[in-house]
Amino acid sequence: MKKPHIQWPEQWLRRKRIPSIGFSYSGKDFIISMSLYTLSVVLCLILRGASQNGDTGYVYMIFLLDVFLTALLTEGFFFSLIISIFAVLSVDYIFTPPYWNVSFTLSGFPLTFLVTMTISVVTGIVTSRAKQMDEVRREAELERMHGNLLRAVSHDIRTPLTGIVGATNVLLEQENTLTSEQRHELIRNANEEAQWLIRIVENLLSITRMGGDEAKVNKTPEAAEEIIEGAVGKFTRRWGTDIPVEVHLPEEFLLVPMDPLLMEQVLTNLMENAVLHGKTTRHITVTLCRSGDWARFIVEDDGQGIAPDRLEHLFDGTLQGQQGDRGRSMGIGLSVCRTVVRAHGGRIRGENREEGGARFTVELPLDKEMQQEVDSYEDQG
Repeated sequence: MKKPHIQWPEQWLRRKRIPSIGFSYSGKDFIISMSLYTLSVVLCLILRGASQNGDTGYVYMIFLLDVFLTALLTEGFFFSLIISIFAVLSVDYIFTPPYWNVSFTLSGFPLTFLVTMTISVVTGIVTSRAKQMDEVRREAELERMHGNLLRAVSHDIRTPLTGIVGATNVLLEQENTLTSEQRHELIRNANEEAQWLIRIVENLLSITRMGGDEAKVNKTPEAAEEIIEGAVGKFTRRWGTDIPVEVHLPEEFLLVPMDPLLMEQVLTNLMENAVLHGKTTRHITVTLCRSGDWARFIVEDDGQGIAPDRLEHLFDGTLQGQQGDRGRSMGIGLSVCRTVVRAHGGRIRGENREEGGARFTVELPLDKEMQQEVDSYEDQG
């Protein structure tokens, strides 16, 4: 049997290409390393010229800092090793009397050279390893989030599919014995489950629109009021007017850099969660305001609020439906919301209101220069 071709993720390929000893290099790393080394030499020369007693003890510390920063800002520890060698040679040739002469024969220099070289190399290796461990930790966290998302999706998809199959089976097997009201009820239930599946697919499409492991979005200046209008209209088309949505907008015009479709999906998710999990929700309020250099979107409801044990896990995709939620999970929708908001450089949080119900707040950064132009235009108008 022919072995299938596997398209490995980029981060796995990168991990396979770079040997464990960390000898990777690039033009960018070379420029960073040489710039830091040159800066260290110049700084030591300036300090030596300003020194009154000729003390050069600071030289070792500056070059150790150079090695540390090189290891921190470059891949692997190839360049930190090279800079370690350069640093030791520079200490001997430039900053050890007689200056600008090789002095390997001075008493005690071989030991000083060995100790300094060892410290420099170990510093570079430890710093590089710490970076690698941090990357491994991030990848593990990403894999955990993906696992939680898959579990939430599997749970959410299985439940409505079971309902649809069950309803259609009854219609097919008992077609002649069902009353018109029973048939209508079964069709209505199947339709509700199908609508729920559509919302799951929309959330998944929102994730794929960002693409890659590090979510990125294409942001354009959008009128925040129009995004709210689109989300409220979408919500109303699905849920009718049984649960009214009250919108509060500021007097000033807010132009926010965002992906309009993704942010509309975020607000829609928050309003739908207010209905599905608020249980007693009869009214929803959406508020837009400005807080410094942030645009703030607030979605509030008058439902039963969020259980205290759920507050810490609202956005990690691990929440499953409570009894009475028809097995549906609020985890995937809120997980998507957090992913989208973070990709915009924003913040999201959920909390209970003192007067009852839940409140979700989304904050997106404003473009300062663009908003200043908008404010100036409004003032002139």
